[in-house]
Amino acid sequence: MSGYRRRVAEIERRLGRRRLVFFGTRGTDARPLLELAPFAEIFSQIAPLEAVSIRETCLELIKQERVDLDRYSIDLDGSQAVHELRKDLLRALGQPAAVLPYRPCAVLASACFTRANLVHYLGLFHELQACFEHKPWMELQLAAAGVRVVPWSYFADEDLVLIEEAAASGPLVLRTNRSDGGAGLTLIEHPAQLARSWPSHPEGFLAAAPFLAPNVPLNVNACVFPDGQVSLHPASLQLIGLASCTNRRFGYCGNDFAKAAELDRGVLDQLEEATVAAGRWLGRQGYLGAFGVDAILYQDQVYLVEVNPRFQGSSALAARLARELDRPDLFLDHIAAFLDLPRPAPMPLHEMTRRQSALAHVVCHHLGSQPLHCAPVDPDHLAVRCGLLPRPEVAVGSEAILFDALFRGKVTETGGELLPQAKEQVLDVTRQLYGSAIADDDPPRSLSSAGQSNREAP
Repeated sequence: MSGYRRRVAEIERRLGRRRLVFFGTRGTDARPLLELAPFAEIFSQIAPLEAVSIRETCLELIKQERVDLDRYSIDLDGSQAVHELRKDLLRALGQPAAVLPYRPCAVLASACFTRANLVHYLGLFHELQACFEHKPWMELQLAAAGVRVVPWSYFADEDLVLIEEAAASGPLVLRTNRSDGGAGLTLIEHPAQLARSWPSHPEGFLAAAPFLAPNVPLNVNACVFPDGQVSLHPASLQLIGLASCTNRRFGYCGNDFAKAAELDRGVLDQLEEATVAAGRWLGRQGYLGAFGVDAILYQDQVYLVEVNPRFQGSSALAARLARELDRPDLFLDHIAAFLDLPRPAPMPLHEMTRRQSALAHVVCHHLGSQPLHCAPVDPDHLAVRCGLLPRPEVAVGSEAILFDALFRGKVTETGGELLPQAKEQVLDVTRQLYGSAIADDDPPRSLSSAGQSNREAP
């Protein structure tokens, strides 16, 4: 039996008669779970999977609107739609179930605690997981553990004059202490920008770092097991701040796994070392399961930017690549970790990256301020294969996802811009799906001081 199939069989035996329920951000992220016989139900915020055999509740279909995931919190949404989703979740957990969260949250916890006699929860308590999302605490702890991190400094709101002095010496990145997908990151090129570009934040201090330029943004998926061992999953160049795909200077726009195969072995070894060290530290703090690492390659050195204590936007495609290598994917590893199964046999990251298929995906967001509706276009007639398409009746809000385009072969050289053909295909798809409501293109943002694109993201 293959390594992948062996792990599927082990999990199915451990789950027994429990139904597997996925609670996630995007319903389509649950696609890797279709190989598991107990998989029965999905709860998601956007993009239903729409698999025939799976029951599904998707918040965007109840609300008929798609939100900006990097700003939205289901725990802060007191709408009737969330109340309806929670009632349906309680119904789903009224029989023996195992619940897999993409990311822990209070809404899910409220259902799992009240069905504790029936539910095996395959995730961290959301209040515990939240501490791993506090970026200053994480990077200080990881630096003390020997991980090379971006050199952030921390400033109280009252220290504006000190930040002005730092900005006077060169471009500066400001970051709030909790952020997702590039939201909460601001580029300051001149001290005069501070007053109008000060990020909104509640904690009384924020982080600042020199704008390291040029660099290449990297991403990798991994999983912590109960014994503290770490399994690695496919790595990619991260697509950051594409001017045709997001308004955010450091906004997440997808992953290029094909380009990652061109990285030097020494770079991948550094990325592996940082990821394993971060994962082992997480394990010592009581963390268990899937996580991700964002890093940059700057002057031949890999610097950890942040740890994502959850699944990531790259996880579903990374899972596909792992299965093609006959390895347990990240979703299987996460479930296995919570079922106290051992880590699979390791494979060096450089070998995995060399052998993985040449795929990339580009996530395009709504750049305008008015809601959009997707045209009822046959996906087979699009310029490239696309996922995450909203139904025509769903209104897509500003910075919400328009689509996710899948490519064979690389789409970038640096992570900060698309190759010309890939860019034109993304624009063609945008026009096909959203028509005259979308501008043909947006002028690329550049640094007045460096004239460089987003490959210099911190």
